[in-house]
Amino acid sequence: MTKNEHHRPVVALDFDGVMNKYHGWKGENTLYKPQTELPQFIKKVYKHYDIIIYTCRDIKHVYTWLEENKLRDYITSVTNLKPRAHVYIDDRAITYKGDYDETYKQIKEFKAWWE
Repeated sequence: MTKNEHHRPVVALDFDGVMNKYHGWKGENTLYKPQTELPQFIKKVYKHYDIIIYTCRDIKHVYTWLEENKLRDYITSVTNLKPRAHVYIDDRAITYKGDYDETYKQIKEFKAWWE
């Protein structure tokens, strides 16, 4: 890294259920349409953060989806590994707040927003 280079903080976005209108697994070729407000959100975030998408899907399919939906230029990378990030946005996340009993209760009661 040169003296004039600096890295922006990273926002890590889950693909299914956050970026697209996911309604359950229908196979590797069903990537669903983007969430209605996704382009505006991505452009807003991109002004101040690098954006990394994390997914269990084939990364090449996600890059194709990004191209088709004119979002590729805003995305730093796509990975199937959990990236280092300032924040993670995921439809299947539980925030650990220091209490394992409460965390277990949240696990037992958990449903994604689309379920």
